[in-house]
Amino acid sequence: VAAGRLHRVKRYDVLVRAFAEVAAVRPEWGLRIYGAGDATGNEQKALRGLVDELGLRERVRLMGSVDPMEAEWPKASIAAVTSERESFGMTIVEAMRGGLPVVATDCPHGPAEIIRDGSDGRLVPLGDTSAFAAALLSLVDDDALRHRMGRAALDASARFDPAPIAERHERLFTELTAEGSSRRSRSAVRTVLHRSRGTVLDGAYALRYKAAGVLRGGGR
Repeated sequence: VAAGRLHRVKRYDVLVRAFAEVAAVRPEWGLRIYGAGDATGNEQKALRGLVDELGLRERVRLMGSVDPMEAEWPKASIAAVTSERESFGMTIVEAMRGGLPVVATDCPHGPAEIIRDGSDGRLVPLGDTSAFAAALLSLVDDDALRHRMGRAALDASARFDPAPIAERHERLFTELTAEGSSRRSRSAVRTVLHRSRGTVLDGAYALRYKAAGVLRGGGR
């Protein structure tokens, strides 16, 4: 399963071509892609054309936008992300929270910050369709590995839960307030921010994640 807006940057063409290699040896497997296209609908038309060209009409389904997405992840066995760039990768976190291992391109900047290659998912070189297909097949062909990675993904997703991140932010703000009240130099404040910068991005997305109702997706 894959989810996200139907946009060229998501490179669903790479995913469909990679899945064609999977379907050639595992015809019982299917691919579902969730997400709405842009106003022109050009990417959706292009994907439908590619699916037909590769003879995958019975194997690949464009599901449209579904909200919330939380009920759809557990219906799948593997999540796939073929983006050429990601600011973070909320879809990856959502899939992991659904207990799915994620096969993703190692694009800037999100996947490698979330996925531990070989533990809770796979990272594949950007634009390498055959490598992506091989990574998918490694999980398709090994039930034990797929289930083990799925459990590891669920466990790993806990580090993006809103509560502990909010607690880290509270400590950060408390420390910054203390620094300000003691009238220490600006460099001291910059030091605190530098020390805490690893939590800021996580926290911003986690709070957005919570505000959105937890596990909302499918169209982003």
